[in-house]
Amino acid sequence: MKNKDVVTIHIVGVGGQGALTVSKILGNASIEKGVPILVSEVHGMAQRGGVVQTTIRLGETISPLPFSSDMTVVVGFEPLEAYRAKGTITPETTVIVNTDLNRPVSVSSGGQEYPDVDEILKELGKWSRKVYDLSASEKAIKAGNSRVANVVMLGALAGTGILPFSKKEIERAIRITVPEKAVEANIKGFEFGYDVTGQ
Repeated sequence: MKNKDVVTIHIVGVGGQGALTVSKILGNASIEKGVPILVSEVHGMAQRGGVVQTTIRLGETISPLPFSSDMTVVVGFEPLEAYRAKGTITPETTVIVNTDLNRPVSVSSGGQEYPDVDEILKELGKWSRKVYDLSASEKAIKAGNSRVANVVMLGALAGTGILPFSKKEIERAIRITVPEKAVEANIKGFEFGYDVTGQ
C-alpha cells in the first residue's frame, strides 16, 4: 500500500549533523505554505555521535510512520547510516548520500572497519534507481561555514523537485529559521547542494 499524496523523507545520520535544523526549516516552509507535516525522530545517544533518524511526512496523513513502500527519499547525512537504511529503500526511492565519513565509535575505537564509500554507493544503487552523492562538507566550506553541510543536503533534496515547495519558498524558510549571522552561508550552502541535483 502506498500513499501517493504524501512525500516521505527519511533522514539518517549521527548526532550533531543538523537533522533537527533541516526539520525546522521544512516545518517553517510547511507552515508558510499550509502543507500538513508530521515529524518523528529516533535518537541513539545523539550527543555522543549516536544514530539519528528523522522521518518527515508532507501532506495529508494520519501517521508519522510510513508504510515500507512509502519512502519517497532517503537522505544520508553519513554514508554508513545511508547503507544501514537500505531496508527502507525501493527502486522508486530517491537516495541522496553525503560521502563525508563520520565514523561511529565502533569504528574509530578500532573494533570494526569502515566500508569503502564507493562500495556503499554501489550497493545502494542495487536498491534504488536514482542515487545522488556529494561531499556536503566540501560545499559547506566553499559557502564559508563548515557547519552548513546539513543545509547543503537540504539543497540537494530540494533540487530533485520532490518537495512541495519552490526553491524560493525554502530559501525564505531558511532565512526565518537560522540565526541572522548564519543566513548568508546557509543560503550559499543550499544553492551549492541544489546545483548537484537541480532539475
